Amino acid sequence: MTLSPPAPRRTRTGGAAAHWVARSPVRVRPYLELMRVDRPVGTWLAVLPGWLALALADDFPPDPRTALVLLLLAFLIRGAGCTINDIVDRRFDARVVRTAGRPLAAGRIDVGRARVFFAAQLAIALPIPLLLGPGAFVVMAVGWLPIVAYPFMKRITHWPHLWLGPCMSWLALVAWIAVTGSLDATGGLLFAGLVCWAVGCDVVYAHQDRESDALVGVRSAAVLLGRRSVPLLVGLYVATVGCFAAAGWSAGLGPAFWPLLAGAGAQLAWQLRELDIDDPASCRRVFLSNPRFAGIVLVAVLAGRAL
Repeated sequence: MTLSPPAPRRTRTGGAAAHWVARSPVRVRPYLELMRVDRPVGTWLAVLPGWLALALADDFPPDPRTALVLLLLAFLIRGAGCTINDIVDRRFDARVVRTAGRPLAAGRIDVGRARVFFAAQLAIALPIPLLLGPGAFVVMAVGWLPIVAYPFMKRITHWPHLWLGPCMSWLALVAWIAVTGSLDATGGLLFAGLVCWAVGCDVVYAHQDRESDALVGVRSAAVLLGRRSVPLLVGLYVATVGCFAAAGWSAGLGPAFWPLLAGAGAQLAWQLRELDIDDPASCRRVFLSNPRFAGIVLVAVLAGRAL
């Protein structure tokens, strides 16, 4: 376990997005990094729940305009959420190797400018759900409260993942209300499955910094449970697939849905088999595979609608 006084250069692993950010103007780069534009996996984890809800709630094929609005929302919500998270956690981040290179922790941008940038992102994002209707706007407006509050949960509970799970899945509610106007049993089952999945994702993510977090005072289930997190993950992933199966049954999806859902379940089984809870590199690799899982479920729902 290593803590870091000086801030090392961040390791970029976002492919083309990271390359684009690295080549951006020096004055702009810290703002792009605050939004994690160089690490697009978070945007996929935010938009895929919305697209899943759209595919399950809408006729086939789903409305592409709604899908594009959800993608824009996911990008802005994720960016604003990461910005407020870095503002709140800047002193913790500066003491942990993996996060010490973040713009605020490394002193490449001051807190005042970061706060103005967060407010600007919020102002841009707030009216966009009106494109999906007043109900979607209200749901998204309520969703900003837990998103902004999330960074503080790590200070008061070892279970901030239970707070982040609904935040990561919130666009599913926005999409469902936009299409149907109300949340029924099918939408509720889908949302429950997404929350279980998101909680599992975040527990795996937290294990990257388990030892550092314990020393600097950040709370998480990874710190609390250590290796006992594995049975929790098994339970969460079984619940995820079970909720998705129940939602598919409730929605009357066709026979093509079921083998593809089994394939998604196999991807979660691969995660559990691949995961070494004591190896940060393994935790990161497993975490980064989660858009693949959600993509398989999305294809399963679309196939179940079409066939």
